[in-house]
Amino acid sequence: MNLFKKRKRKRDGDNSSGSDAEEGTRGSATPDAVSSREGSSSPFRKKRRAVSHGGDTTEAEAAEAAAAAAASKEAFEKRELELDTALPEALRKYRPSGFSLNIPPTDRPIRIYADGVFDLFHLGHMKQLEQCKKCLPNVVLICGVPSDKVTHKLKGLTVLTDAQRCETLMHCKWVDEVIPNAPWCVTPEFLKQHRIDYVAHDDIPYVSADSDDIYKPIKQMGQFLVTQRTDGISTSDIITKIIRDYDKYLMRNFARGATRQELNVSWLKKNELEFKRHIQDFRSYFKKNQETLNSSSRDLYFEVREILLQKTLGRTLYSRLTGSPNYDDEENEEDKTKKPARVLAARRRRLIRDKSPATQFAQSYTGEPLRKQSDSASASASASASASDSDSDDTADSDAPTTYT
Repeated sequence: MNLFKKRKRKRDGDNSSGSDAEEGTRGSATPDAVSSREGSSSPFRKKRRAVSHGGDTTEAEAAEAAAAAAASKEAFEKRELELDTALPEALRKYRPSGFSLNIPPTDRPIRIYADGVFDLFHLGHMKQLEQCKKCLPNVVLICGVPSDKVTHKLKGLTVLTDAQRCETLMHCKWVDEVIPNAPWCVTPEFLKQHRIDYVAHDDIPYVSADSDDIYKPIKQMGQFLVTQRTDGISTSDIITKIIRDYDKYLMRNFARGATRQELNVSWLKKNELEFKRHIQDFRSYFKKNQETLNSSSRDLYFEVREILLQKTLGRTLYSRLTGSPNYDDEENEEDKTKKPARVLAARRRRLIRDKSPATQFAQSYTGEPLRKQSDSASASASASASASDSDSDDTADSDAPTTYT
């Protein structure tokens, strides 16, 4: 504790001496020091003045930029109008934006080149090739397919090989020729070698590592035909959908007999999918047979209750309660002569059989009655019982002896 007190006293002494020295320095400030402070503060004052005038400079620059953008837009629209005027109206929609388009030859077939990866050949590819074939009269459509080595290096992994992709294009009715191992960037030398008049692709710039648009040289030559993309479908969209529903497609292939080694799936993943499949099958089975399960549970409830009643009440009392003809009783014999036994049994059994807890739970869960046919059956039974009562009364009246006075 004494050591800490000594250190504290020492710090207090140093602070007091420093404050005294500072006050002495402030009190004995020379004119040179004052002038030096004023000189050092002057650049900051100049900077503040410059900042205060900076708002006006920024507004002026923004106005100049807006005027330049409007002028460039006006010049671009004027240029576009001139290029459209130089073309027939039928060809204007195929001209790339900002570039001209050559007039097609009329004395020979027009050779149009369309390049692409064409992996998982789908509807978007077919519609693009159809546009290329129908854009001009007498068209010979040529498709170029890059090799796997070039495609995997510059774009990514493909599902089909280059040979499979070329074979797929050969079976398309719009395609006349297929060039395998086509270059990734089309060059004027390639066009001259294959006598190509136009290159068909959509007008969106295709960016590569060393160019902002690999088709820009072809557009400058006037040999670029614009086609439209099909929205909502592409090879990337198809692969994304498969990856998103990965488990579903695994279960589909397992159901078709594929092994986990073929699908590169672990044992744990396969058992997880099997468990999910069993749960799904049970849900569908339960929804399909819910009506049958409810009726079966109710029948089982009635059977168990009748057995318990028979054991509790005894055979004689139970037979009287249910109207069974297996007991000997004068009252019962008298009832049997008046009304059939099946009518008595139906009436008394109707008093016992009521809705089971399982039926009530199912009715409250689903919100609707599940056994409407039982009500109709009971109604028909009561109707038949009343009809038989009237018949038996008529028979008894007809069988009664006639007395004369």
